[in-house]
Amino acid sequence: MINVLGLNTRVPYHALFYSFVFGGSVFHSFVVSPIAFKVLPRQEFGRLQNHIFPGYFLGQTLAPLVLGLTTPLKLCPFSIGVLAVSGLAGALNYFVLLPSCQQIKVEREKLVADKKHEKNENGVSVPTKEYTELNKKFGFYHGISTLLNFGSIVTLGIYGLLLSKRMIK
Repeated sequence: MINVLGLNTRVPYHALFYSFVFGGSVFHSFVVSPIAFKVLPRQEFGRLQNHIFPGYFLGQTLAPLVLGLTTPLKLCPFSIGVLAVSGLAGALNYFVLLPSCQQIKVEREKLVADKKHEKNENGVSVPTKEYTELNKKFGFYHGISTLLNFGSIVTLGIYGLLLSKRMIK
């Protein structure tokens, strides 16, 4: 790494990158998304998240790898495991759950476009069985995605504790 005036600059750059990754994850998950969900109409919120999530989940996948390769910590099985779990959670979201959820959204939109998303029962509009099943399936996948996102954030937080302990020495 760059050595300016005898200072090891690896630690500050690593800490800045970690701060960006952890802070961005926490801010998006617990501040931006809840506000956007409350303020935007459902369809617009979904459109916004469709544009954010590919980059967000790819970042969750790659950032732990970069952190592991540039860490100033003496890597032990625990710190490697923490970063691996974080990256795995991002990878599952990016490669498995994101495409599944996007496909379900396409199927729901097609039902709405074809006017097959609801039916009239006793003068009341109710969702069709197919539309209800798609909503349940989406909710299931979205729930798993949320848990994986939370797991990624928690494991990054644990890594941050390990990092801060190293930086204080």
